[in-house]
Amino acid sequence: MPNVGDVEYKYGRVYIYTQPNAATGPGTWRPSNPDEIAGPGGGAPIVGATYDFDGVPPVVIDTTPGVGTNPTIVQTSLDFQQLGNRTT
Repeated sequence: MPNVGDVEYKYGRVYIYTQPNAATGPGTWRPSNPDEIAGPGGGAPIVGATYDFDGVPPVVIDTTPGVGTNPTIVQTSLDFQQLGNRTT
């Protein structure tokens, strides 16, 4: 059973487990950044985005979704061992 605040990355989106009201039932997985949320004062919707970073060898990308007010962390590195031997 997940805990409130747990994060999952599936189907190209980030989901967070929440339980808005424990008295009315079990928790649910919600997109951490919904496609559309109401703007300030219920105004025009704000369109959200979930970014998917991909790397081509030797570039390695590690993405850690943010939780709450913490930002998403994207780490980029180079792994030259993936290239193989290039001697002539």
